[in-house]
Parts: sequence; structure tokens; C-alpha cells
Amino acid sequence: MRGILVEEEIKVFAEPSDQTLSITSLKKGDEFELGKVSRKKKEVWVEVTLDSGQKGFITGETKIFVIKKVQFFADGIEAHETPAQESPVIKTYPKKTVVTAVGYESDEGKGWVKIVDAEGLTGFVRGESKIRVYQEPSKENGKKQMFSGGIFAVLAAVFYFFSLGNAQSTSNMSILIVAVFAFGLMQLVQGILEFNKAKKKENEGK
Repeated sequence: MRGILVEEEIKVFAEPSDQTLSITSLKKGDEFELGKVSRKKKEVWVEVTLDSGQKGFITGETKIFVIKKVQFFADGIEAHETPAQESPVIKTYPKKTVVTAVGYESDEGKGWVKIVDAEGLTGFVRGESKIRVYQEPSKENGKKQMFSGGIFAVLAAVFYFFSLGNAQSTSNMSILIVAVFAFGLMQLVQGILEFNKAKKKENEGK
């Protein structure tokens, strides 16, 4: 997991203690890998790995923005040049566009998410924009969805056969059976699509 420093400047220590040697310092906008979190003498420390490969520790109170991929789920999301409403719009994105969120800024009480798109363009979108964390497709998650979808489909079949033996409850259970089966089928299809998408991406990377 990668993080980006939000504060102006911090020290990186060799050990999880501010009494040890400061091996380097980080400035606002610097990126690094986040490691395990530990607690020592009631203080929280986070292990970090710098781009040089050097490891160190920063205090748990350090303000960090966790870099993550996000997806727009509305059309016409506007990216501004700076985190201000009056700044020029440099690009408008369609629904389902995936970008990387690399920071968060505040201007006059309004929040702005700093993004970098697939073409390397950097901009700011309003914090209240319809954005959600994007989950990369994986074969493991595809398998899980297929498995859970199959379970719900089997449950729907069990409910159906149970209702055949109890004519009085058939009408009461029919809606539940259809709902469970539809949910299971949806999960199964989504799982298959995600598995195939992840497999295709894996083959392209070889």
C-alpha cells in the first residue's frame, strides 16, 4: 500500500522511537510504501519503505493520504486545474472512468480530491463528486463470487422443492425463491466476468 505525505515535512527514524537516529526526512508530496503498524510505549509507529529501498519509521500521528484507484459513477465529472471552483476545467470524465487518487486538499471549507488519470494528467475533482474505491479484478474474488452465487442458486432450488411439498406455502415463498435465485445468478455471472477479465489481464502481462 502506497501513501503520500500531506504534512510539510517529517523525519524518518531508524527505529520506532524519536530518540533514535533520523535517517532522512520527507516533504509534502513524497510517496512511500506503508508497512506494519506497531505500538511502543503508548506511541504508534508506522514502518515505511522509501523509493530508494531504505526502511524507516514515522509516527502514527503523521498525516498521510493512502494512494488508491477510484472510479467515477456519474457522467460529467470535472477535473479542475487547482483545488478551487473558479479554476479552469481541464478535463471532463465519463461514468466508470478509473483514476488514481493521490491527495486531498481543502479550499474555503470545500474538499478536493487530487487525481492522476491513465494519461498522466493531474487535476482536482470536488470531494462530493460521486466517487468510489475501485477494486481491481482478481481470479480469487471471481471464484468467491461464483461460489457464493452457486450457493444462493442451490438454496433457491431447495426452497422451490420444499414449496412443492407444501402447496399452502407456495405463493408465500415464490417471491423469496425468485429473489434468491436472481441474486445467486447475478453473483455467478459477475464472478465469471471478473475471473475472465483477471485471467485476460494476467495473460496480457506475460
